[in-house]
Amino acid sequence: MVILIILGYVVIGIIEIIPLIKKGEKKELVVYSIIFISSFIISILLGLGFELPSPATPIENVIKSIIGNS
Repeated sequence: MVILIILGYVVIGIIEIIPLIKKGEKKELVVYSIIFISSFIISILLGLGFELPSPATPIENVIKSIIGNS
């Protein structure tokens, strides 16, 4: 499973990152790379069977603090 994840990310990386490098879009490349690497790490951890905490509760708390408790 992990091998398929790695191969998938390599293919997507080639398709998406190389054009950004050729166009010289450095800011977009940095942002894309950070998101790409973060999602790659999460995918590998899930593929290895790690249970990651759900982000739903922290997001719900932030929204409640912004709009108030209803």
